[in-house]
Amino acid sequence: MLHYATRRLLGLTLVWAVALIVTFFAVRAVPGDPIMVMLSDHAGDAALEARLRADYGLDQPLAVQFLTYIGDVLNGTFGLSYRYVGSTVIDVIRDGMTITPLLALSALFIAVPLGLFFGVFAAVRAGSWADTGVILMLVAFISIPSFALAALLVWLLSLKLALLPVAGWGDPVHLILPVVVLVVSPMAVIARLTRTYMLEVLDRDFVRTARAKGVREMRVIWRHALGNTMVPIVTSIGLIFGSLLSGAFVVETVFNIPGLGRIAIDSVLARDYPVTMSIVLLFTVFYSLINLCVDLIYAWLDPRIRFDEATA
Repeated sequence: MLHYATRRLLGLTLVWAVALIVTFFAVRAVPGDPIMVMLSDHAGDAALEARLRADYGLDQPLAVQFLTYIGDVLNGTFGLSYRYVGSTVIDVIRDGMTITPLLALSALFIAVPLGLFFGVFAAVRAGSWADTGVILMLVAFISIPSFALAALLVWLLSLKLALLPVAGWGDPVHLILPVVVLVVSPMAVIARLTRTYMLEVLDRDFVRTARAKGVREMRVIWRHALGNTMVPIVTSIGLIFGSLLSGAFVVETVFNIPGLGRIAIDSVLARDYPVTMSIVLLFTVFYSLINLCVDLIYAWLDPRIRFDEATA
């Protein structure tokens, strides 16, 4: 297992290197000059323009700029922000690096047990009115766009009932609405998948054998049946966590949360290239590490899976 994890980490470094190269040159290809954005009303001041280009290294050849950026990534500063004069990128995104994963993890920890519960609940009642009701609810949850759900919850819970703040960040109560918005769709997806996998497993011989031996029905369902569906479900959960990170872009913008998603949008609009590239790299690292964790969890869930030389 340790050998497999080490090999995967070494492979991920190649992925991160490719992401760094692609991100750097893709952002440089975007139309617009960040120095002209910084100059704003002083766009005609040639001396100031030349000084800014020299300060930020934009007067250097592209290859030199790339090597400088690699050095900034390796020393952990990610370079200077074009938008916040004198601030490094890490200073700009430091708070967001904790806020966005906090939102995504909070939503995941709520969505997974709820999704498993509703999926199992519907599967063991397949064909009944309860099953139909759960399916309709899940389809509705999947179909509602996150921005529309956010607007509805703000109107109902904040403006009409005055139970929760409209937006902002700093108190635990500010976490409720964003997390609810993030939870709904992933929970519905996990429930639909769980129901499908459970229906396939409930007719298997080992389930009938367990029932014939007198094993309690709750143990048959939650231990034997659900346990044998967890490998494909965990795969989906890994993908869903990645979608939660990207979904934070919308939620953080709607609720004015200073996470990586809102910082990324602001940096794109301000042509703050170093911040944009750093956030793309961070999301690449988050997503690849999540997939590595999912692969490692396979062995814990299913002892038949071994990460030997042949499978690695």
